[in-house]
Amino acid sequence: MKKSLFQASLVAVALYCSQLAAQQPIVLKLSSPAPPQSYLHPDAFTPFAAAVTQASGGTLRIDTFYGGTLGNFGLTYDRVVDGVADIGFILAANAAGKFKKMDVVGLPFEAKTGVAASVALWKMYEKGLFADSFDAVKPLALWTFPNSALHMKSVIKTLDDVKGKKIAASSAVSGKVVVALGGAQMTFRPDETYQAISRGIADGTLMPFTGMATFRILEVAKSHLDAALGSDAALLFMSKKKYDSLPPKAKEAIDRYSYASFSEKLGRLTDEQWAEKRALVKEGTTTLSSQEEARWRKAVAPVAADWAKETPDGQKVLQAFRGEVALIEKAQAGKK
Repeated sequence: MKKSLFQASLVAVALYCSQLAAQQPIVLKLSSPAPPQSYLHPDAFTPFAAAVTQASGGTLRIDTFYGGTLGNFGLTYDRVVDGVADIGFILAANAAGKFKKMDVVGLPFEAKTGVAASVALWKMYEKGLFADSFDAVKPLALWTFPNSALHMKSVIKTLDDVKGKKIAASSAVSGKVVVALGGAQMTFRPDETYQAISRGIADGTLMPFTGMATFRILEVAKSHLDAALGSDAALLFMSKKKYDSLPPKAKEAIDRYSYASFSEKLGRLTDEQWAEKRALVKEGTTTLSSQEEARWRKAVAPVAADWAKETPDGQKVLQAFRGEVALIEKAQAGKK
């Protein structure tokens, strides 16, 4: 009798523990290596985490980890694949060539706005142009930062002013742009660039105005040239294995706030931030004359041609990107 009561008690305890565990939400860790003060956190990632958590009906909770606490830009992809984090944000160029085709957005003078390039990027993903890059992870959003500008210690107005300058670039494509313009490429991650310029290792950097503010480049580089010198592709992604393991309610919540709509939102956000951050250095910012821009376009034209030859399906990807951007920019112009 006592044995039966004991066994019954064990069963009851096990059942209670099982029910309690079932009531606890699954916790996903979202890792962003961007500095804590990055606009992406309060304006995009934190609201996303809160919205998905609420929509999941108690099945899911997303906790955020900012400032590289779970890994820097170079480690975040592996951290997500290895399960240290579940969701991650990176620049596509920081994944050791995994997303090489997405570097098409880094080609200069291809897109006027971040939202046009971001929507184009997601449409290309939907059409399967990046399928081979997403074998282990699932994209929640693909977008681009606004076009890069030159942030330098000295004033840059012409191609001659660039010659011999040591310019920090964070991707292979942006590095080639620097060389095509006559500069000397210095390879640094965005979070390393401030120190490189401050210590005189670099004379400046190729980076969007948004990155200039986030990484405090405006403190060490006082001259800024606003030209459409290519962008950086970015992605918010999660482990495929983790996503597949989630209950339907949790997947539905993630699906509701991700993909095309989130990509477009991030593109619009970066354009808004571009205007705001550019205004911070308005007095120190110059633009190219039409004649000088023609010289710059001619100088960097081989970068796109070489990229298309060196990248698998590169010509197909480049033509698709140009086609998507043209359609989006035409639609945007029609709304004005």
